[in-house]
Amino acid sequence: MMSKAQRIFSASFAGLCFLSTSLATAQAFPSKVVTLVVPYQAGGSLDVIARSIANKVSKTWGQPVVVENRPGANGMIATQSVIKAPADGHTILYHITGIIQNPLLYKSVSYEPLVDVAPVIQIGGQAMGLAVPGKGTITSLDQLVQDGKAKAAKGHTYGSVGVGHTGHIWSELLASEKKFQATHAAYKGTPALVIDVVADRIDWAFLSSAEAVVRVSDNSVKILAVTGTDRVKQLPGVPTMRELGYPGFEMVGWHGLFVPAATPKAVVLKIENDVRAALADSELQKVLETQVIQSTGIGAEEFSKVMRNDQARWAMLIERFNLQAE
Repeated sequence: MMSKAQRIFSASFAGLCFLSTSLATAQAFPSKVVTLVVPYQAGGSLDVIARSIANKVSKTWGQPVVVENRPGANGMIATQSVIKAPADGHTILYHITGIIQNPLLYKSVSYEPLVDVAPVIQIGGQAMGLAVPGKGTITSLDQLVQDGKAKAAKGHTYGSVGVGHTGHIWSELLASEKKFQATHAAYKGTPALVIDVVADRIDWAFLSSAEAVVRVSDNSVKILAVTGTDRVKQLPGVPTMRELGYPGFEMVGWHGLFVPAATPKAVVLKIENDVRAALADSELQKVLETQVIQSTGIGAEEFSKVMRNDQARWAMLIERFNLQAE
């Protein structure tokens, strides 16, 4: 039977061995090409940022970082492919808030984001802007609500890029909280949605802040407010929904990196630290600013809490409005 001193020594030795193994694992990473999987087509915002990150960290790691675009099923194809990949850090997923929204909206989802993937780092967040036609008479959020109420049974028509997308949820919340009628028009993509907002064929739409900045610059739309807790740097004169007395719109969409859940923590930490260093680079900061992404660099532990809290809040809203995507 071991003495107390022997037990302490044994436990300490085991801890040192574990630490040594973890350090060795992290130091050995990466030992081959790293694949950064993007769940959307090449040329989009995620793809542009992913390629900038890949370029930076490949120099740090001394290994190629290849961006692989795997679009389809609102990001679920890419997510499931990464979950099935070896859990050694050599396959990384770049995803947005949809990774936690999809299981709440689709019956066919076969993954659990809080179980099957491990968050590595949150790259940044992106608010949405409430857009109305630039040539219309509406100039404030209160005026939009009053106009909706005045039209009674006819109400308003608002657009989004699909059932359950964040813009759809925010629009349902606005109409529900202010108790006026509004009909949803779903579009197959942002270009078609924006065309109808500009042409005054629909009354409003929540657009990504990146799209909002572009459209405000040519006066084709007016942005009445933005979601989130802070104003968007590129839209300094536009207040938040909360500033205008419309609470509940504080969540923003985020961008982040993920790996299979069983990936060693030491490897996760190495990726986190190296990507955070890359994010501090002025060139990459400029890329994020151009895409109107507010850089955060939140690490794995805190990002995990954000995911958990946001999923619970999205779940309440999705259930409240009985939303289900096909």
